[in-house]
Amino acid sequence: MVSHSSRFFARALVAATALSVVACGIPKEQYDKDLAELNTTLAKKAADDLGAAKAACDQNLADRDAAYTTAKSDAARKAADEAGTLKKALDDCTNKGGDSAKKFATCTIERDEAKQKLQRVESSINKVRDALSAMSAAGKLQVKVQRGFLVIALQGDILFDSGKSDLKADAKPVLLELASVLKALPDRLFQVAGHTDNAGAEDLNWTLSIQRALNVVKFLIKDGGVDGKNLSAGGYAMYQPVADNASDDGKKGNRRVEFLLIPNLSEILTIK
Repeated sequence: MVSHSSRFFARALVAATALSVVACGIPKEQYDKDLAELNTTLAKKAADDLGAAKAACDQNLADRDAAYTTAKSDAARKAADEAGTLKKALDDCTNKGGDSAKKFATCTIERDEAKQKLQRVESSINKVRDALSAMSAAGKLQVKVQRGFLVIALQGDILFDSGKSDLKADAKPVLLELASVLKALPDRLFQVAGHTDNAGAEDLNWTLSIQRALNVVKFLIKDGGVDGKNLSAGGYAMYQPVADNASDDGKKGNRRVEFLLIPNLSEILTIK
């Protein structure tokens, strides 16, 4: 590119030449010709300088782009190398662990599966608790976890006279209310379990506990409309006390009928 000083120099040269020429008496035609040639020369030089400057600029841009591409390729290659090194280190660590690493991974999976099973069981228990909450709050029954079962406990004095297995009239409204709850849980299985205190002969207590449980089951099916496939009856005589038989209150607590929520094995086990 032609600088301001170059242009100034050219003008000065032309002016000086003009003065000298005119002063020397050169014809005007010759002067105009020489001036035109000088201007042409200067214009060509300016164009050549501009072309050279543009070529240099283009080369600088090309060099910069090439350097950027090289740097980017080097960075990508370096990142890939580092990732490969890290993966190899992790693989080496796992391989060194051998069976221990595999056992740890298996243990982690089994732990997560156990937690999921526990959550399913807890959800099932909470569903039954919620359904019985009104009757429990009214004092008609107790809901508790005992011997690994969710237990719905009814005092035997509410259901039966002492030493008898026939249901009392006052027991029927309570059992009908309980039947409505059980029908709302069609996917749950219950065992009705009869219990006695330790008074009387053992054979009599076995017969009494079983007969009481059986009469409750029959009433729930016939009068309460509970599906029979969800109920079973069992008797435990005096062998599972919840209180001390040494006192009348303790014996009263032991004379009871319980509903045991039978665990759903499909919620706990995966049988292959």
